[in-house]
Amino acid sequence: MKIALIKLIIIEGGIMGNLSEKTIKTIESEMNYWKIPGVSIAVIKDGKLMQSIGLGFRNAEENLPVTADTMFGIASCSKSMTSALISILEDKGVLNYDEPVTTYAPNLVMKDPAARNMTLRDILSHMTGFGTHDALWPGDTNRDDLAGRLRYINPCSDYRKEAIYSNVMYALAGYVAECATGETWDDLMKEYIFSPLGMERTNCSVEEMKKDLDYSLPYRVRNMKSCAVDLWNVDLAGPAASVNSTANDMARWLMMHIAGGKKEDGTVLIKSGTFKEMHTVLSSMEDSIGCGEGFYECSDYSMGWRRGYYKGHAFFKHTGKIEGFSSIQSFLPDDKAGVVILTNLHSPTVPFMYSSLYTILDEILGEEPENWTEKFHGEELPKEEDYHDCELNYFTEEQIPGTQPTLPLENYEGTYHDDGYGNVKIIYENDNIYMLYRDMNICLKHYHKDVFRADDVLEDIYTISLPVSFQTENGAVKSVAVRFEEMVPDIIFTKL
Repeated sequence: MKIALIKLIIIEGGIMGNLSEKTIKTIESEMNYWKIPGVSIAVIKDGKLMQSIGLGFRNAEENLPVTADTMFGIASCSKSMTSALISILEDKGVLNYDEPVTTYAPNLVMKDPAARNMTLRDILSHMTGFGTHDALWPGDTNRDDLAGRLRYINPCSDYRKEAIYSNVMYALAGYVAECATGETWDDLMKEYIFSPLGMERTNCSVEEMKKDLDYSLPYRVRNMKSCAVDLWNVDLAGPAASVNSTANDMARWLMMHIAGGKKEDGTVLIKSGTFKEMHTVLSSMEDSIGCGEGFYECSDYSMGWRRGYYKGHAFFKHTGKIEGFSSIQSFLPDDKAGVVILTNLHSPTVPFMYSSLYTILDEILGEEPENWTEKFHGEELPKEEDYHDCELNYFTEEQIPGTQPTLPLENYEGTYHDDGYGNVKIIYENDNIYMLYRDMNICLKHYHKDVFRADDVLEDIYTISLPVSFQTENGAVKSVAVRFEEMVPDIIFTKL
């Protein structure tokens, strides 16, 4: 796909200059290399919007251009916004970072008794121990039901032992705000963040985004070709991942952070002390760059932000990626600078966004420019096809040839239940069995004995092969165990 360069430049606060032609051409070249249909970028310098641009297409099939006002899913960059909402409610005395969350949401109880005093500070710094469990969402349930399931789910680690990134717990941080206020998270975000900051083209649901005339389609690369995918409704985990925004609106958001919690007119959105708490390092997690020394990784985590240094400059950032979208937001408070990059490709996140981000930062900070394109194409990094086609195999047992299922396939049909994960259905049809769970409908292929394969399971940027293992007793199927994630033990569903 040939990427056309579409420029839309909006300058606020006087003429401040634009990015160099060399930088723009570098970004355009990388878009073509990584097969990224469209990108929207905003750059902040001296606390003001320097430039916002749209590159490429929001709809490649119809050649509809990206602008600086095109909506993209920002995915996990939503977490910093939920964190800001919590801080505002803290300022108002509605919430307290260090009060047990059960004070506000009595049904939000984890299985680990040690976590009975779990706080919002724990949740926002990923220190609950709950971990991933991303197979719980998306789904047709609600956050109240999701909260009630926690008491039945084994956490991935001990409470406050280590930081483990958790979309589920961030979703429930929004739920705590809902319980404390009696308002929906979506309404709270509009009331306390989007409206005060003038983020008129930002919302919390793909259903709302689809009503707009200028939103991007999501894309992924399969077999080295870009193809559009369906917009993914992740409303259940909204506070973790469902915000949609534009480069111009994200610039308004970052300028508030650069100003220390103040709006453009100088009035306070988040009090100074609370703002500092929100950005204070509380935990440590491996950075998603994963490229080692010289790539300015940020392992420190505060509440919704990673913190580190770029060439000696204090640096805050967060990335996001979800079905068909990738994003990065960053700001450097001492330099009053910031950059946001929104893309409509599922993956890669690392090579394109960081090479573009660092190229822009070198220019606006006056640092010695480096050839970040060359570095992110280096021999020590995964090649292009590794970023685009990420396939995982969760099987740990070596296949035993020549075995058969214990029972006729129709005997495996039925509904299976786990109190935490809900129901899995096994359907027998045309001499095959199918697993139905959440939005999955997968034909199971025999592996060996009573173990089957669920292939081509799409989860975020990955295509996964899952083991599905049935347990039988006295000629009847008793349960099925499914390994949804590497970090999570098999979930055992009992036949009803």
